Amino acid sequence: MPTGLAIVIYALGVVLVLLEVLIPSFGLLTAGAVACFVISVWSIYDPAHPGYAWAMGIVAPIFTILVLYFGLKYIPRTSWGSGLVLRQPEGEEQRPTATEVSTLTPEGGTVEEQFKNLVGKTGVAQSDLRPAGVALVEGRRVDVVAEGAMIDAGSRIKVVAVQGNRMVVRKVQV
Repeated sequence: MPTGLAIVIYALGVVLVLLEVLIPSFGLLTAGAVACFVISVWSIYDPAHPGYAWAMGIVAPIFTILVLYFGLKYIPRTSWGSGLVLRQPEGEEQRPTATEVSTLTPEGGTVEEQFKNLVGKTGVAQSDLRPAGVALVEGRRVDVVAEGAMIDAGSRIKVVAVQGNRMVVRKVQV
């Protein structure tokens, strides 16, 4: 087989790999690309000139990796490629922290903001706190974590800290 045809088959394999990135084919395009790569290396092999097959077998994968790298790096910057990649909206300077994202309330605030006013307040453990459980603080039933040892149900507790959606309590000595 002529060298030019082997290069065309190889280029077809590269195109199939790029299409696999854009079109979900469940690996069919990748299988076609691998077949194209194998056929191109096999077809260029000549016992009189084995260097061609070695060159195609070594240079082709390196070239494919470079094409994929630069393609995936620069495609999102094109007008049609920008629709493929999610980006942070422009003008948004501060991203929410992990605790804010996971503890947003329907009213728009965060659980941490609502619980900050409960620091220093006392309540009653509704369940055994070992270390997590439920307590009644200021008339609100809340999930809490005991600081230190287990606290029995019915014991008086005091809120010592709020960390994200985690309310830390300590047993009050009466």
